Amino acid sequence: MTKEQKPKFFVDAMLGKLAKKLRLLGYDTFYSSKVFDDEIIIMTKEQERILLTKDSLLAKLAQRNNIKTVNISEDDELGQFRQINEKVSFSRFSIEGKISRCSICNGKLSHIYSDRVIGKVPDGVINNFKEFWECNGCKKIYWEGTHTKNLQKFVLQLNNSKLFEKVSH
Repeated sequence: MTKEQKPKFFVDAMLGKLAKKLRLLGYDTFYSSKVFDDEIIIMTKEQERILLTKDSLLAKLAQRNNIKTVNISEDDELGQFRQINEKVSFSRFSIEGKISRCSICNGKLSHIYSDRVIGKVPDGVINNFKEFWECNGCKKIYWEGTHTKNLQKFVLQLNNSKLFEKVSH
């Protein structure tokens, strides 16, 4: 993986909120609660993804198959990101429509003009927001509403946390 490439993740069924956050932060993140362990191993290996799991048996199976794995033990999101960063080394985070991925299907987002979202979003949204993004996969429309402000607070916490401090030995 070159420095410009972002890591790709496979997130198991126990970590849905983490999957959503990773997608909104722009990381290609496969998530499904309907995939069995053997399928997870095959897909993760074939797609060169990093497995994020709370299932220690699945983590051991993945490691035996030479799959880069983070066995998540933390319950809070900052702690989870800290654990991932120990193996992946994230760069600083930001939330932008042009880099985010669909929180529902993981599709890429494309900028869409406000006149193209009429009838697809509430009228009040069209009156109050000027920038919109559409998922290339499921066609869900996104805009920077209150959920974005909450996510920006989380990003600020991430970027200000000790996550990026170099560990000295």
